[in-house]
Amino acid sequence: MNDKPALWPTMRANSARLYVLVARKAGRAVVFRRGPTKRTLVLTWDLRTDTLVPGQWLKGRIYERRADLSPDGELLVYAAAKGGSELTSWVAVSRPPYLTALALWTEAGMWGGGLFGKDWRSLQLNLLSWEVADKDRSAGSVSSKLRVSRLHPYLDELRLSLMRLQREGWNVTLGERKKLPRTARYGYVFDPPIVQTKALRAGWTLVVEMHAANESNGRLYVETASVRGADGAIKAQLGRVDWADIDLKGDIILAREGCLSRLKISQLANDAPSEPSLIADLNDLSFRPLETPAKALRWP
Repeated sequence: MNDKPALWPTMRANSARLYVLVARKAGRAVVFRRGPTKRTLVLTWDLRTDTLVPGQWLKGRIYERRADLSPDGELLVYAAAKGGSELTSWVAVSRPPYLTALALWTEAGMWGGGLFGKDWRSLQLNLLSWEVADKDRSAGSVSSKLRVSRLHPYLDELRLSLMRLQREGWNVTLGERKKLPRTARYGYVFDPPIVQTKALRAGWTLVVEMHAANESNGRLYVETASVRGADGAIKAQLGRVDWADIDLKGDIILAREGCLSRLKISQLANDAPSEPSLIADLNDLSFRPLETPAKALRWP
């Protein structure tokens, strides 16, 4: 077994890592922009106008694939870690694009996260323990409307993220994970790949394939995306991506090499080759402090 280096193009190693969570019932999304490795910026994205609002940075690591956005986009649950601090890892609920915790849980380890239910009032936590952080580490008391339960069994990052994707209408076909030698370009590959498909129009589908993980000097996950017709033929090859999805209008939205782009469904209707239109280049951003406004310290 080799790591098939020619199959999957590389991305610029210094480009920002992006990942997006889309609200299920609103035209809103949250963007995690990481780079350097242990600095993460949270932005909100109005999908109706493609307006981005930068929020707070964390001088630490947010595990974006273990995060979730409430269906209305009002609350974010995220897992984070920060070395050299009293609180090394935690799971918090906040008002995006701010990170100040309205509720916060600590645990031994860095593999937390959570999933919202049918609205923000229902939250399942993926925690190893139930230790609640000191009250002075959160903005105030936990809302009496919030019902918290525990995911069982405890899930690793990949399975937690795939559970969220399935909830959002993706069909997922798992591939077999195969570990590679230390000298390989990837830590392990999926052979066959993990295939995620989501319906577009007239039998067309958006297909995201996860081929490998732990890329040397690259991304944690190696994914490519394409649009396929009812017969399975490729209508648009989107190449290497950090993330891709379909918004409420039916357009394809994607992140790659630190940029957000949109491919309108109308562009695909005429079967002509189409390139996504750039929405924003988020590469040239640097840390800046930002206070949390009073509104973001209150529950919805």
